[in-house]
Amino acid sequence: MMLFYSPIHGFIHKVLVVAHEAGLWDELDFVPVYPVKDGYSISAINPLHKVPTLVLDDYTVLYGSQTIVEYLDDNSISGKKLYPVDKKSRWDALRRLALADTVFEVTVVMALERLQSPPRDTVFSWNWPKVVRSVDQMNEDSNGDSKDFDIGHASTLHALSYLDRQTKRGLHKSIPKDWDWRDGRLNLHKWFDEAIQRPSVTSHFNKEYDGDDSPEFCQRKIAEVLKSQGKTLPKKFTSHSVDFVPPGD
Repeated sequence: MMLFYSPIHGFIHKVLVVAHEAGLWDELDFVPVYPVKDGYSISAINPLHKVPTLVLDDYTVLYGSQTIVEYLDDNSISGKKLYPVDKKSRWDALRRLALADTVFEVTVVMALERLQSPPRDTVFSWNWPKVVRSVDQMNEDSNGDSKDFDIGHASTLHALSYLDRQTKRGLHKSIPKDWDWRDGRLNLHKWFDEAIQRPSVTSHFNKEYDGDDSPEFCQRKIAEVLKSQGKTLPKKFTSHSVDFVPPGD
């Protein structure tokens, strides 16, 4: 399988965590896609033009992190499942998955808005309270024990690590630069520090990508997928495309 994703340093990828927990890490051919660099357009295989994008062995293309992680979990060879079978536990895990995924999404919105000149204040006044309320809820949900680990937890790591990355850079004048989701949230802080020790996290968290991450490599892999589908890479994608690839969800 090919996984098109952004190997951002200091970011816990939900899809990579699930792949590792499912015992499928070694089955993946990693294809780096960098959001703000030329030459990494993947819209020829994904009309949404977003990472992560997963290409199966038969060259079926899956997109959307929630689709991809469920596929990986459904095909787990490790004996571990991150989607609970018990109905009550399952719906709780899915609730926390939705909460964390939305925190990630609105943080991406704010991070992109920060690049505008000038940024619109309303984007932050509307979205930032959602982030604060959500991390408060995450703290309430956490008992500080990382032994029980499910898809909601994987997404929580994803959201918090990205939130860390962006708040440390400074999101907006209305958000204190020293703001830290850990402050006053001891349960969540304890849980996070334990959870990031899982092999599925240490496999990639705070590690630089080691491999071919050139745009040429990315486009060769896209051409391989298209060829298997009886298609060819459109001419506009054979050179360095300047299309923007949003950060992975």
